[in-house]
Amino acid sequence: MNDKQINNNKTIIEYPKDIISSALVEIGSKNNNIVFISCDTSLGTGANEFKNRFPQRHIEFGIQEQNAISAAAGMALMGKIPYIGAHVPFITLKCVEQIRNDLCKTNLNVNIIGRDFGLQTPSLGPTHMIIEDIGVLRTLPNITIIAPSDGIEYRSAIMAASEIEGPVYIRVSRQPAKRINNINYEFKVGKGNLLVSGQDITLIATSTMVADTIDAAEILKLKGINAEVLNIHTIKPIDKSLILKSCTKTNIAVSIEEHSVINGLGCAVGEILIENKPMKLLRIGLKDDFVITGETYDQLKNYYGLTAKKIAEKVIHFINT
Repeated sequence: MNDKQINNNKTIIEYPKDIISSALVEIGSKNNNIVFISCDTSLGTGANEFKNRFPQRHIEFGIQEQNAISAAAGMALMGKIPYIGAHVPFITLKCVEQIRNDLCKTNLNVNIIGRDFGLQTPSLGPTHMIIEDIGVLRTLPNITIIAPSDGIEYRSAIMAASEIEGPVYIRVSRQPAKRINNINYEFKVGKGNLLVSGQDITLIATSTMVADTIDAAEILKLKGINAEVLNIHTIKPIDKSLILKSCTKTNIAVSIEEHSVINGLGCAVGEILIENKPMKLLRIGLKDDFVITGETYDQLKNYYGLTAKKIAEKVIHFINT
């Protein structure tokens, strides 16, 4: 067990950075074309061990994210498979033009590891509090967007990214992740996962919100509400069939995400439902505003109603209105 992994009463807590670190070394050992591009973030994104093991395949660009994206495109054209890591605001919003023109338009396999999204770095101020990254990148053709929920999905996403035709964006949490899936779980890009069966309402979650949504379902069960919980780890392409199957059964749906409610998971679900089976949909996430800063992550989660208790309260209110 990793020294930063906690196993208490059968609950395993893992640090995404550590999982990514071992996955990068594993895939780098198997494929000499794997390279890692750092934007002054090797330590933060888990690439230090890769750097130590494969120094000739680790390239440090410093805080030049736009140049790094374009250079990664060049490496991909030469047959390399680049992974590039940086803080979410600087590797997504700052680089939209390069991602669009250099990666998506040419459909190159460059794998972007974006760290510290949403509410996770309040002490760093509003420049680091990014809740729009999925919304911006989801509009780009050819890109795959993965938002893992636990260590197994983080490892699987890193391993799968090298095999995907076209650019990949992996949304990485700074926060420790509760183990959700068992060791035999088969991760498939574009395919969601039914975690809890139910018939009263469908709860559709992604990334950091999956564990809280499972806990919210337990609270709802005590209130006599049998909720079905879906884990949608791939935002694009999204698992249309799983969402429709569950929502057809319950006929009422809620999406939960640590992202703006505009053009994130909730909008992706809404598009599916409006085109195939219109029904009531509640989108739980961050509203159309800039988030406040200066508090802890847990305090901000509570303030914005993203805890299990607050999610359950919103679901009950939604059902009763």
